[in-house]
This record gives sequence, C-alpha cells and structure tokens, in this order.
Amino acid sequence: MTSPDAAFQQDMSVTEFAMADDVHGLAEVRAWTRATLSGLPEEMITDVVMVVDELSSNALRHARAPYLVRLRHVGGRLRVEVEDGAPGSPARPGPPTGTGGHGLTLVALSTTAWGQTARPEGKTVWAELDIGRADD
Repeated sequence: MTSPDAAFQQDMSVTEFAMADDVHGLAEVRAWTRATLSGLPEEMITDVVMVVDELSSNALRHARAPYLVRLRHVGGRLRVEVEDGAPGSPARPGPPTGTGGHGLTLVALSTTAWGQTARPEGKTVWAELDIGRADD
C-alpha cells in the first residue's frame, strides 16, 4: 500500500479546479488544494494554500472570469497557476495599505519564483514552490 504522499508524488502531474466567480470560490479552492495535497507535510500545505488563496483572490478582485486554478507537479516543484479572463491587466505588487497590497509580496517571499504569462483570452499568474522529491 502506498501513502497519500507517495500517490501525490508519483501519480499527480496536473490537476485543475474551475473556481466560482464569487467569494465562495475562494473557500472551495482552498479546500480543494488541501484535499489534493493531503499527503504532504502540513507546513508545506499551509504555504501552498496561502499562495493559491492570494493568487485566486487577486484574480477575483482585479480580473474577470473564467478562473481556473491548476497545480502542476514537476520533479521536486509544485507550480500553482491561476488563469483569468482579463487580458492586458498585469499582476504586480501594489503599495501596501491598511486593506491590502501585501499579497504578491507574500507570494514572492514564500516561493522560489513567480510571474505571469499573457494569453489571447487572459493571463496566467503562476508561482513555484520547492516540495522535494518522493525519494528525498
């Protein structure tokens, strides 16, 4: 029998979640992320959930539907991708205020890399985290 961690490490390469266009979508995507990564250490899951939440909430706040969240496992890295339907609106850290502006800074501090890719129908904001290998 394999552990959930081994199943995640060996079997999952890409999984996707179509996020609802409202605040309920954020709770659903956080729960989906936790369930998808259930075999990983809790500290790692917490970091990934924070990144997913920040990128997803930014998409809801600053872009438009459709929203697609993707977890892509490659080697010892997990790439979080959040697609939205708003072309030409780049994600960038804003000046911190009492109500926001810290999210992309937290993402940058919690990941090995982050960025965005423009698509004709929108953009994909992504972040990568080192999660180690199944044989580590």
